[in-house]
Amino acid sequence: MSILSQPIDERIACLRELLECNGNLFSWTYDPEGTLLDASSEELVLNTLFSSTGSMQYMLEYSRSNHAPLILSIPYNLVWSAVFETKDDEVTRIHVFGPFSTRETLSTEIRRAIARAQVPRAWLPKLMRNLERIPTIMVNQLFQYTLMLHYCVAGERLSTGDIHFQRAELASQKTADHPKGDRMQTYMAERALLKMVREGDPNYKAALSQASSISGGVGIQSSDSLTQAKISASVFTSLCTRAAIEGGISPEAAYSRGDAYIQDLIECHTMTDVVFVNHKMYEDFIMLVRKSRINPHWSKQIQSCCDYIELHSEEKLTLSFLAGRIGYANYYLSRKFKEETGVSINTYIKIVRVERAKMLLTTTQLSIQEISERLCFGTRSFFDDTFKKITGVAPAAYRAQNQKL
Repeated sequence: MSILSQPIDERIACLRELLECNGNLFSWTYDPEGTLLDASSEELVLNTLFSSTGSMQYMLEYSRSNHAPLILSIPYNLVWSAVFETKDDEVTRIHVFGPFSTRETLSTEIRRAIARAQVPRAWLPKLMRNLERIPTIMVNQLFQYTLMLHYCVAGERLSTGDIHFQRAELASQKTADHPKGDRMQTYMAERALLKMVREGDPNYKAALSQASSISGGVGIQSSDSLTQAKISASVFTSLCTRAAIEGGISPEAAYSRGDAYIQDLIECHTMTDVVFVNHKMYEDFIMLVRKSRINPHWSKQIQSCCDYIELHSEEKLTLSFLAGRIGYANYYLSRKFKEETGVSINTYIKIVRVERAKMLLTTTQLSIQEISERLCFGTRSFFDDTFKKITGVAPAAYRAQNQKL
């Protein structure tokens, strides 16, 4: 029986039971006005901390216009995950996991956070006892918990790129604490991210999600994980700046943008601020490169057609479907497309898929057969022939020449 056939409360209870194998986990359910409806713990002092820090109010205001999963945080690495149960596009309940700590939080830091939250002094001993029970998790685990909770509530599979973040006065996304993991996988994931910047590839969310689950950023150890996150994010910003220059953006424009994002990172007050700034930076550089590559001589309809092909290169694409999207007859789109781009739609689709294949060959460990199937080539031999015709080498030879440590 599918988990989605069970009532939402049963799904969440099942998820909580599984996650508690790794330690304590606190869960809360609120109505759209913030009234506590249910809690996994009778100790409500943690709810007081959540509501008195401003995170509760932020969550309620956010829910009025957005229903994507949300990660909230206060200084000193205390974070919560929130997902929204809806009916007819209206929030009916809000489900929250947390707080979590993104590292072994020092008691002095906890006391500072409590002081900022203005928790009544009489509650301090009880709050400190409960904070000692807070589970410590890596940020990639936090993302996974949030996505699993959203799936239990909404029945929708998302990636980390779909998660939103509480932010103070800033604006922007990516990086935090992760285990070191396999260096080859880390290298390949980071290479994929930078390649997408150089090419202005709009298919970045999946690669960003993969990198978030693999790479922990710069391996500089700090007693302050917020500082650690800022260092990793700043280094990633510098790498993206250089990749954008390689993609055709002028050094003046790229460095100016990169410096502004690094300044934003310096001013971050929470981990989620850092994540938000770094994701916005990454998307901004990709779209900047992409915009610079748009052919000014193409009509909006043909550009829209090309954009769709690039965004859906792993899906089956037909002339009739593409023509229907932009309101053209099949024969007219076919003629117009070749007039403006110089190639037929089928040829353009093959070129885009081969470019996607080049990225997968050099930045993943997928087999050539898997890549062929993923990109809808039909057969391995057709993929090999098409790839060699466009690049001059077979897929296996291309991987051997370019997939280097």
